[in-house]
Amino acid sequence: MLKKIKNSLFFKYTAELIARYRLDDLSGMSAQITYYLILAFFPFLLFVINLLSFTTLSSEVLIANFNNFLPTDTGTLIKNLLIETVQGKSKTLLVLGMFGSLWASSQGITALIQGLNKAYAVEETRHFTKLYLISLIATFGVALMIIFDFTLVVFGKIIASYLFELAGVKAFFYTVWGIVRYAIPLPLMLLTFYLLYAYVPNKKLKSTYIILGSIFASGGWLSASLLFSFYVNMFTNYEKIYGSIGGIIALITWLYLSTLIILIGGELIAILSHFENRKKR
Repeated sequence: MLKKIKNSLFFKYTAELIARYRLDDLSGMSAQITYYLILAFFPFLLFVINLLSFTTLSSEVLIANFNNFLPTDTGTLIKNLLIETVQGKSKTLLVLGMFGSLWASSQGITALIQGLNKAYAVEETRHFTKLYLISLIATFGVALMIIFDFTLVVFGKIIASYLFELAGVKAFFYTVWGIVRYAIPLPLMLLTFYLLYAYVPNKKLKSTYIILGSIFASGGWLSASLLFSFYVNMFTNYEKIYGSIGGIIALITWLYLSTLIILIGGELIAILSHFENRKKR
């Protein structure tokens, strides 16, 4: 029985993943990327909220939809910041937020490239300018995905509510929307992760494996976000431990888990490719 388990593919893949987790220092790489994401997070929020505040959307709608996947402590911290920003509607903040977020995000993407190259067991041979251009394109791509997902959730609710009202079943809408709102970002997330895994590292791997890695990263990120939010809200109060910075600690933990899942997705793709190459020998 024990021999069968050891010879099973699941056991082999899991053992390989654990070994690579330690060898490629995924914890350290995730921490490095998280550092840059923290630097980019608040300028990016300032940019998005200032941008959308020039539309007809109310500040309450803008703020409420940012907190779907976040713990209460983090949501409160962000809410206070966004209320001040929305009331200001500052064009200066819009520009500063855009450039601040762009620089920090591109540094985070560069660190992610290093992590994925390590997972794919490949050296970085591309010229510095090409690498920087790739990081900028990836940064813009991820930013557009986040903005589009956000606006889709906001406007999707308005459109869906109107259609349900026309059909005479508006009461049923809120039950359906409670489930659907989490599914809306998935297609774009899948596409974004696919493009990251396929074109950001300095090596091209089989599309089938990249799709599987993208599915893992999308589902893993969504599940981890919801579970972490549930855990923090139900069993932990970061403010009791860390005081006024509790929301920031929860945010850092959430971003760390998110980047770790993305890196594990890259390792999974590399493992699938590795075992296929071993079979061919």
